[in-house]
Amino acid sequence: MAVLLHDRPEAAGQKQREALRLPRTSAVVTLFAFSSRMDRDSMRLFARTHGDEVRAAAIASTGQEVLELLHGGLRPQVLVLDALLTKPSVTQVLQEISTMQPDPEPAVLVLVPVPEETAARKALGLFAQYRIMLRPYGMKNLFDEIYRMGTTDDEHRLYHLRRCCEDVLESLGAPTTLNGYRYAERMLLYALYADKPQPIGVLQQYVATEEDIEVGTVTSALNRLSAGMARRGTEAYRALCLRCGRPEDGVLSNGQLFKGMLQQLRGMTER
Repeated sequence: MAVLLHDRPEAAGQKQREALRLPRTSAVVTLFAFSSRMDRDSMRLFARTHGDEVRAAAIASTGQEVLELLHGGLRPQVLVLDALLTKPSVTQVLQEISTMQPDPEPAVLVLVPVPEETAARKALGLFAQYRIMLRPYGMKNLFDEIYRMGTTDDEHRLYHLRRCCEDVLESLGAPTTLNGYRYAERMLLYALYADKPQPIGVLQQYVATEEDIEVGTVTSALNRLSAGMARRGTEAYRALCLRCGRPEDGVLSNGQLFKGMLQQLRGMTER
């Protein structure tokens, strides 16, 4: 997982680049069901921005709609049901699904209100065999759980590492609108998945090949990314400048920036 951090302008060999591979991923096909229109609208809006990870195949308003969709041939990887679903109830829906024996059988996530009374706590026992998430919940947490339920361990690890990359870039004040943001994220992931240490030039060249651009374009984009971070001057970026022997309000080189990001990323993923 190590990487050699020297600013090298020369392109790396094809053999080195071919050693870098990330798992192939696809969106988790999900069927949602909520009695509340507000919940359905919120889920629809959030799903539009997370379609690469969780695809909302349908958002039903009643238990009957869920059953009709499944009988009609829809085969979601994950089924997300509001515990307050009606017409019929969520327990009846789950009983019907168990008799259908769909192939493949979807993973089931039931969204249950926080139990405040004895009766509500007892109701949790009805869903003991399914994954449960208590309401209220954060939408990001919900989609993270859906993705975890519908993917392999390798796919989920990549998903987790991407989230960690986003956190690192955000802490350093990386402008998300710059191409360098995407290039830096890909380079970090390739460094983590490489079987042996990779020079920064190899990682830049791999991104350039992937994007069908010149390696100099990647280098320039990373320069602009670091300059944008310096202008924002977050505490994390200023601290990294000092650790690298730069003035607190300085601009890091690509090598210094990448080394700092990778160290921070490793600290998050190796806990």
